[in-house]
Amino acid sequence: MAFDPDLAIRQLVEIYRAAYLRLLEIIATKEARGRVTGFERALLADVNAILLELDRTAKAWAAEVIPKVYTGSAETVYEAWLAAGLTPPAFDARYAQVHRAAIEALVANFQDQLDDAHRFVGRRIRDQWRRAQLEVVAEKISTGRTVREAKRALQERVAAEGLGAFRDAKGRIWRLDAYAEMVARTTTAEATNAGLLNQLRGMGRDLVQLTQHRSPCPICAPYEGRVYSISGKDKRYPPLSVVPGFDKGYQTLHPNCRHRASPYVEELADDPEGDRIRSNRPFEDRRSEAEKRAYEREQERNRLRRERRKLEQQLAVLPPGEERDRVRERLRAIRSEQRALGREQREYLDEIGT
Repeated sequence: MAFDPDLAIRQLVEIYRAAYLRLLEIIATKEARGRVTGFERALLADVNAILLELDRTAKAWAAEVIPKVYTGSAETVYEAWLAAGLTPPAFDARYAQVHRAAIEALVANFQDQLDDAHRFVGRRIRDQWRRAQLEVVAEKISTGRTVREAKRALQERVAAEGLGAFRDAKGRIWRLDAYAEMVARTTTAEATNAGLLNQLRGMGRDLVQLTQHRSPCPICAPYEGRVYSISGKDKRYPPLSVVPGFDKGYQTLHPNCRHRASPYVEELADDPEGDRIRSNRPFEDRRSEAEKRAYEREQERNRLRRERRKLEQQLAVLPPGEERDRVRERLRAIRSEQRALGREQREYLDEIGT
């Protein structure tokens, strides 16, 4: 059975979602008794055990999946020639070291990002607990109820703020499972593109073409489908360095990007002259209004999906009461919006011919 990167990503994300729910369950069900310091030690011990397991999972996943994605992409370069019945160009053996170094860098970067996320979650839970304690003490709750009331305050804080794993440049806090998915998808995209680009360099080939997708985002739309010169030396085509992301040394346009580089072999192209003309057009957003609407609805579906997960996670941690009832009612409304938007999205996709 062929290796499926998307399946590997989904499996990793499910592990992170299960871990996130286990963290919420610990906060919701941990028995509040004894002294505050004892409860804190027990709570943080359980949390750290889960985070250490995620450390091991991320390390094993990176060591197995990223090299497979990278080498699999490099092998597709040969397949482009072989599929046409041609002999692939010779590969410069010195690039084998380039391949090894690129894989090591991708694996290390993936591990570092998720290790940092795990530490961020641990610190956030500890800080939320300590703030909850201070609130209870400030309200002068009697000693016998301090642990129970502080735990309830912690549950309410976690329900409101979540267990963030990363704060981005705009100040937004990413949930642990969402952040892990973004890192996994972005890293596999970079591994795919890096493997292909380095293989082409080792074979002395300089041209790639970015894939084209339905309802692309406004960042990618001006750049998709074009042919680029990797080195920038082939002046018949724009240099790859003009593409966002690639212009800063990354191997993808942006996080979670669907676009990939593919080998462009002029002698195998159906319309090389047309490809040159299209590749040198001004970099403008040429999407139709239907494509733009389809993209906007897809973004709204993603927003609703994120809100639904947040509400489901709030239900997992909130104690019984009016706030829990309000969350449940909002969750019902979100599910109804998702069904309606799904029908609209299918209509728009039919309109743009998918």
